[in-house]
Amino acid sequence: MENWQICEKECLKYLKANFADNKYNFEAEGGSDSTKSDILLTKSGIAIFYIESKMKQAQCGQFVAFTNTDSNSFDYSKANAYPENIQSEAILDKMTEDFDRYKNPGTDGTELLMDKSYFYSWICEFYKAKGVKYFIIEKEVGNDNMKSDNFVIFPIEHFQNYFDVIALYRRKKSGSANPSENDYREIEKAATSEGFSIKKIYKDGKYVFVKMNAKPMTYKIIGESHTYQFKNEKEDIFKVTRLSNTSNPNVIFSISLVQDQQERDIEKFKLEFK
Repeated sequence: MENWQICEKECLKYLKANFADNKYNFEAEGGSDSTKSDILLTKSGIAIFYIESKMKQAQCGQFVAFTNTDSNSFDYSKANAYPENIQSEAILDKMTEDFDRYKNPGTDGTELLMDKSYFYSWICEFYKAKGVKYFIIEKEVGNDNMKSDNFVIFPIEHFQNYFDVIALYRRKKSGSANPSENDYREIEKAATSEGFSIKKIYKDGKYVFVKMNAKPMTYKIIGESHTYQFKNEKEDIFKVTRLSNTSNPNVIFSISLVQDQQERDIEKFKLEFK
């Protein structure tokens, strides 16, 4: 399990233990689906709002933008999950003013040199579009530390008070997907090409798993059309993910926690349950 998954799980556990009752409940929603937020608050079974869980240092949104050498500018990709808005347009306009700096993004990335208010505005609008009203931050992830001082909760409008943010323009694989049944044959052939023999391939929920004799590691294996990741879950069971073949230039936002819990913000959160 990745650290971000552990963080989401522990944040959910903390919220349930401290704020859930016979009327209010919290449900895991987002997972690896970046178009949804992490945790949904419900009241008597009705959705109220979302809460985004983050580690104290984390990525916090991104969008694809292509270099346009004809106009010496940057074009917002139509394939992005959310349409272009004032915030993303402003960032690309600032990048255009220094076109030569950003025109050849590599995998290491080029830091965006502009007022950080552009980044804060984009992040807040991005999460508001997903129905997020609060953030919950876990400082120490993975030790099942449910003490209140290990968590910070604040409304989205105070995001700038809690985080420093930087942005990079860099090339990044465009994502991953769960394989379909049409991929099963290629998955078996890819595993065989590396000397693994798949005993069973099956779907559990939305994920695809294989049973094969291999060391408990994570493998990336190139197939005929796609690259697949085989991640060990337990014993001889591996979760299979189809990796993207596309490397697109992204504006990527990263955050670092700089502020401890402010009393007014946790009190505001508690008022949601009155």
